[in-house]
Amino acid sequence: MPRVSERRLFGRLGVGVMLLSCATLAGAQAAADPAQWLSRMRQAATNRTYQGTMAFAAGSQVSSSRVTHISEGRERYERIEALDGQMRQQFRHNGALLTLWPQTRVAIVEQVEPIADFPALPASSQRALESYEIRSIGSDRVAGHEAEVLLLKPRDALRFGQRLWAERETGLLLRTEVLSPRGDVLESASFTDLSIGGKLAPESVLKPMKKKLDGYRVVRPQAQPTQLDAEGWSLKGSVPGFQLLNCVKRPLDAADEAGAELQVLQSVFSDGLTHVSVFIERFDAQRHKPMRTMLGATHSLMNRHGDWWVTIVGDVPMATIQQFEALLQRRP
Repeated sequence: MPRVSERRLFGRLGVGVMLLSCATLAGAQAAADPAQWLSRMRQAATNRTYQGTMAFAAGSQVSSSRVTHISEGRERYERIEALDGQMRQQFRHNGALLTLWPQTRVAIVEQVEPIADFPALPASSQRALESYEIRSIGSDRVAGHEAEVLLLKPRDALRFGQRLWAERETGLLLRTEVLSPRGDVLESASFTDLSIGGKLAPESVLKPMKKKLDGYRVVRPQAQPTQLDAEGWSLKGSVPGFQLLNCVKRPLDAADEAGAELQVLQSVFSDGLTHVSVFIERFDAQRHKPMRTMLGATHSLMNRHGDWWVTIVGDVPMATIQQFEALLQRRP
């Protein structure tokens, strides 16, 4: 909902002010339970129209993007433009996604599942209460909007804590911080300017998606839904709190010595707040070297498993990544 101007607000007296106060109080009472904010944040990121600039910081890396999100009935439109580094533009209509890399003249056209990137939360966000304690820790302002501040404290050492800032009126997630066990900020995402509501034209997203991609090398990766066990893999146990969300097989932009197209298997696990992705592909001694990396809250592990190469990535401690690796097994 668009913010009411001060002039208009103070120009409405008497019954109008009384109704506004009652509505505000009712909204605050409805969201008094901190757990309800998770549902409000998830719904607002999908069902609200908004546009603004987002800033991301992880370690020494800082980047920003301009986002426009349009909600019309059951239709969702989104445009994201990277403002730092190599130019990149994304246009999304429901599950159809077009990514343009103008400098290299590459266009990626694909069908994707909804992605829980900031300001979205996973569809299973309510399940996060099994792994996190949540409480309200006060109020604040972000990008000119009043916000409720929530702390999600992990119940074990397998995940990081988070602070979330939810817009008071709509519930839209305005800012998030991932916290180390000592309370240090490992990475953050935040709106630096934001307009919520209004009437935005879907054509600003649809027009580029319909445009001919002359001069671009068009890549159309086809993700094929599958299951770990159907591909000969399984976890011989479970990492507490994490459940399998989906599993797909997609082509790599590479081929083996015989010219056959290489594929990678990706499984995504979630605890309702954060994700861990497990990638499995054929081992290639020329491309693959064992490695562990850390950037902000993101830890990754790359290792050989017989004839296979496994990469595990997630915004979780390295010990959690190692648990996934230890549980992963190839069926005889």
